[in-house]
Amino acid sequence: MVKELAERLGKVESIVVESKQVESTPNMERCVQSSASVIEPKGKESLMLGKKMKLCDMAGQPVANAIIMSLDKSKIVMGKSLGEEYYEVAILFAYKPNAPLFVKDNERKTVQDDVGSHIVWFRDFVELDET
Repeated sequence: MVKELAERLGKVESIVVESKQVESTPNMERCVQSSASVIEPKGKESLMLGKKMKLCDMAGQPVANAIIMSLDKSKIVMGKSLGEEYYEVAILFAYKPNAPLFVKDNERKTVQDDVGSHIVWFRDFVELDET
């Protein structure tokens, strides 16, 4: 249990360091987040499936371009149940290749490691890419 907590603390620390580096990046577009659903009201969430999205870090900065692959709350991806917390996404392009993932495993630690892969991403840090 102590080892697991130490690993979690290390992950949080790496995300904080990355977010401080992001804050110093000038003229970078920020993802807009709200306390409600980021994209659509929950009834229209299924319209997001297959749409191009921006994945944002904790500072609200876009780190990658992705497609929503699944909204199935019971699906397990990277050992995590999607539930109300995550979307399954496929990363198409990394804006910030060295940005850390929210959920890491032995082989995948940064956005660059997951280009072309299906991963989980926090719902609150996903935004519709309207470009």
